[in-house]
Amino acid sequence: MRFKKSMMKVVGLMLLVLLAAVCSPAMAKDESPKAEESSSTQQKLIKVSTLESVEANQEFQKNVQIMQSQRQRVIQLQNQLEQTQTKGLKKSLKKEIAAAMKKLNKDNKKMAETYGFSLNRNYVLVVEKAHIYMSVSDEEATKIELEKKK
Repeated sequence: MRFKKSMMKVVGLMLLVLLAAVCSPAMAKDESPKAEESSSTQQKLIKVSTLESVEANQEFQKNVQIMQSQRQRVIQLQNQLEQTQTKGLKKSLKKEIAAAMKKLNKDNKKMAETYGFSLNRNYVLVVEKAHIYMSVSDEEATKIELEKKK
C-alpha cells in the first residue's frame, strides 16, 4: 500500500508537470516572456538551453513526446493495478510499473543533462528566430535576389 501511494504521488506530479511542460510556445517581441505569478511568490523564467537548429528542435520535441508516452504508460499501468483483483496480476503489474518508472527516471536524468529539462519543472519554449520559405522557379528566384541587392 505504501508503494501504491508513493507511486500515485510521483505519477500525479509527472502528469501535472508534463501537461504544463510540453513546451507551450510563447512568442515575444523584443522582450522576454513574463512568468506567471503563483499564489506565494512570483516566478521568473531563466534560459536553460538553446536549440541551435531545426534538427535539434525536432530531436528535443521527439524526446519530450517519448517522455510523455512513458509517463502515460505508467499511468495506464497504475490504473490497471487499481482495478486488478488477482494477486498474480498485481505482482506482475507492480514489476512492470517499477521497470517503467526506472526507465522514465533514467530518461528524465538524460533530458536534464542534455537540455536542462526535468519533469519536475515547468517550461516555456520561446521562438526567437524563424525562417519562412516559398517555392519559386529559378527565374523568380533570380528576380527576387536582384531586388534584395538594390
